[in-house]
Amino acid sequence: MNGFNLQKTKRHFTEALAETFPRREAEQLMRILLEDLFGIDLKRQLLEPNLRMDEMQHYRLEQAVRRLLDGEPVQYVTGMARFGDLLIKVSPAVLIPRPETEEMVQKICATLPKEKHIRIWDIGTGSGCIAIALAKYFKNAEVIGFDVSETALQMAKENAESNGAKATFVQDDVLNPQSEFLSQPVDLVVSNPPYVCDSERAAMERNVLDWEPENALFVPDDDPLLFYRQILKLAKSQLNPDGQVWFEINERMGEEMLQLCREMGFDEAEIMVDFAGKARFCCASSLAKS
Repeated sequence: MNGFNLQKTKRHFTEALAETFPRREAEQLMRILLEDLFGIDLKRQLLEPNLRMDEMQHYRLEQAVRRLLDGEPVQYVTGMARFGDLLIKVSPAVLIPRPETEEMVQKICATLPKEKHIRIWDIGTGSGCIAIALAKYFKNAEVIGFDVSETALQMAKENAESNGAKATFVQDDVLNPQSEFLSQPVDLVVSNPPYVCDSERAAMERNVLDWEPENALFVPDDDPLLFYRQILKLAKSQLNPDGQVWFEINERMGEEMLQLCREMGFDEAEIMVDFAGKARFCCASSLAKS
């Protein structure tokens, strides 16, 4: 019979990966490759071990494994990442969506009525994962995602379309805002801006440093809250009563974030921990009346 046996192929490439990755991670990577490259999900992998793979599939799998062994993140190898129920297209032009960011979206959704008519800004939208997830949940919301990168915005638009979400994506630099959308009233501002200090580079994994976009990761040591300050400034002038501002933050900057929120006129701000117990989210609300 022509072709390659799925079970034997899976075992062969898992062994290759296990020379570099822990065994369990190697098995997980193989599961992802088979599902995301060929649509062979775990159930089918288990129920159809004698499924035949053609030469092209075998070649693609071989190339994918080589890329993983070179340190490339699996999401860039497959071109997609999961974010809740969404399937998000990614490339080295955008950050890979993180579980912590997904957790922030879940927390936001738990704080506001699902049917409420609201306007949402997602600043630094990247792949669009936050904007799309919020647009899918808040069916009556007007969602606008902003990014300085034209490539990222094109990817965000494609992701919104493929996930059946209604959102607008606008090219703008939050540090020098020009868009008329940023001069309109807003109810919810969300951002996962660059927050890793330059001095933290040495402690980061190679697959992040070598592949993910630097401008979406790093901020100068002498002004690590640069983006938060500017976003709070914009929110302060446009936020509706009872509006909220949500951030993903550097775990080391919780107290500094609370102080910044107070300095910017927000009389209520809270730091929340993520699933790992790290200070990861900041919610600012109740803008003080001047």
